[in-house]
Amino acid sequence: MLQEDHIAHTLQSHRELSFIDGFFADHPTAGLYLVGGAVRDALLARHPHEVDFDFVVTGLAAPKLEAWFRTRGAINLVGQHFGVYKFMPTGFSPEHIEFIDIALPRTEMVTQGSLGGYKDFDVQSDPNLPIEEDLARRDFTINAMAFDVRTQTLIDPFNGRTDLAQKTLRAVGDPTQRFTEDLSRILRGIRFASELDFVIEEETGQAIKTLIPKLNLQKDVEGKREYVVPRETVGMELAKALCRNPAHAIKELEAHGALQELFPEIHKKIGQTSSYLAPLQETTPGELTVVLTLLLRDLSLDNVRQTLSFTGLDTLARGSSQRTEAQIVTMLVQLLQEDTDPTSINKMRASKFEKRYFNGTGLLFLRCLEVLGHTDLKRAIETRRKQIEDRWLVDHDESIAPLLSGQDVLAKGVSAGPEIRIWLERVRDLQLDGTLMRREDALAWLATQIKLNKNPSTD
Repeated sequence: MLQEDHIAHTLQSHRELSFIDGFFADHPTAGLYLVGGAVRDALLARHPHEVDFDFVVTGLAAPKLEAWFRTRGAINLVGQHFGVYKFMPTGFSPEHIEFIDIALPRTEMVTQGSLGGYKDFDVQSDPNLPIEEDLARRDFTINAMAFDVRTQTLIDPFNGRTDLAQKTLRAVGDPTQRFTEDLSRILRGIRFASELDFVIEEETGQAIKTLIPKLNLQKDVEGKREYVVPRETVGMELAKALCRNPAHAIKELEAHGALQELFPEIHKKIGQTSSYLAPLQETTPGELTVVLTLLLRDLSLDNVRQTLSFTGLDTLARGSSQRTEAQIVTMLVQLLQEDTDPTSINKMRASKFEKRYFNGTGLLFLRCLEVLGHTDLKRAIETRRKQIEDRWLVDHDESIAPLLSGQDVLAKGVSAGPEIRIWLERVRDLQLDGTLMRREDALAWLATQIKLNKNPSTD
């Protein structure tokens, strides 16, 4: 199958794109071009879970474009600064597909006084602009291709297809100019190279090294200091790179000076211990929390929080696959720094063991131990955990229901307060260790202990 045929097949296989035939029938002289990542991924025969379809329409004025698409679904000009419409075809919803981007071809001129912010452009949309001029403003050659949907041909003015075949990431035109226009492209480049396992072309890489300190530039906005590249953007690009190909991402971040600029404390650690980053080469795609824990493992807990904030990694929206929970990373770093002796695991109170190792965080901690080669501690934790799971006939993802509640303790005459929690933890210890297996036994034990006036915190 020819590569162009592969792109055509991709378009035909998505029902949400059924509007294409109607568009051509109603607009015989208009052009419709698929651009961006969908073209790149189709040429690479990649099949991402979520496909972003971006189209450029030529030969049709904005009012007519908007009116026609409104008859086929919901359309809104949400990217007003860049002249981009978000289209949701009738019969579909954001729960099932991504919004389809529709835009007119456009040119961009950096505004006077720009420091490299991604909105510092004067954007001019023109339906009569050749698609090649629209592609000329894009970041990398592999993203500067268009598929002419009407003629089923690929438009590739910057040899992006050749760079795809050679697994090379190359800026469109002058790399320094391209990155200076929008500094966020620096991290996008590192992310694409990591995600696609590409090599960054020499001139492009040198421009990244030279300009990367500017990622921390700030400007005055209404009396406040703000980063030129928003921390949310930095966090998103870092998270995508470290999530999708962590081993390659770490190499690129270190090689191009990004660790020094964005993770200065880690850069110091590398200077002290040359093998500090070695464990991260053993991580796999999709385990961002583990990657960040290992990266930050020798920092103080305050520095862990500060680093996650400084890099924007703690700013991503809840529900995002790239979101980092700073609390979890900090907890994992703390567990690693405690340097627990394997022999102490069986002596640990069962309720304390459960809180540490009997949840999603516990499984992440075990993975960190595996990567770091702490096999004895990992084995000790897994052995005790399996004993408890087997005793209560539960799987890894199942919780063990407590035998008693706070109301049960109150009913025995214990006053509300911290003592309630202490009694419950004592019962939980005995439950998890198998001494108490039934609710009635737990109630009887509690009644006896209270009757004997035993102090739950010292018994």
